[in-house]
Amino acid sequence: MPIAAQMTSDDRGFVRFMVDLNATLRDKITRPHDVTIEDLSLTGFRLSGAPDLPVGASISIGFAGIGTHQARIMRRDADIYGCEFITPITQDMLHMALHTPIEAPIAFPPAVGALRSDGMRATASIAEPLQLGDAPEPYVEPYAPRTKLTIAAIAAVAAWAAAIGLYLSVA
Repeated sequence: MPIAAQMTSDDRGFVRFMVDLNATLRDKITRPHDVTIEDLSLTGFRLSGAPDLPVGASISIGFAGIGTHQARIMRRDADIYGCEFITPITQDMLHMALHTPIEAPIAFPPAVGALRSDGMRATASIAEPLQLGDAPEPYVEPYAPRTKLTIAAIAAVAAWAAAIGLYLSVA
């Protein structure tokens, strides 16, 4: 007896990358939720750890390195969701998501006068924007722990001296 089969296309022809990315999911009703992205492509992703969401729900998902993007839940199997980006991400965004360290530090510029990782002093000039593959320079603390302790002790003594001086001038 012949078996009838039907072929369908679901536009899932993009290469999927198996990942283990931390992300933040937001929907229109609940608070933000930390989720895990298990695979990622230009057009969508699979996630786990989300709250109870129906197929068709609109969400936004925030990734380290590429920001927040709007998506829609297309499939659900228990607590695993298949999602489609409303607007596909770019190749550069995919590259950043795949190559951003798990705990990427926030790229705050070093304080003016602080030592940078190359031994030079930071200046007040505006830095060039980061290029794909560039890593931000780590922040180097301008004061050693012993110097910080000395400054704190001097400030405390000065505060007490000012308080005692004020008390004696009133008395």
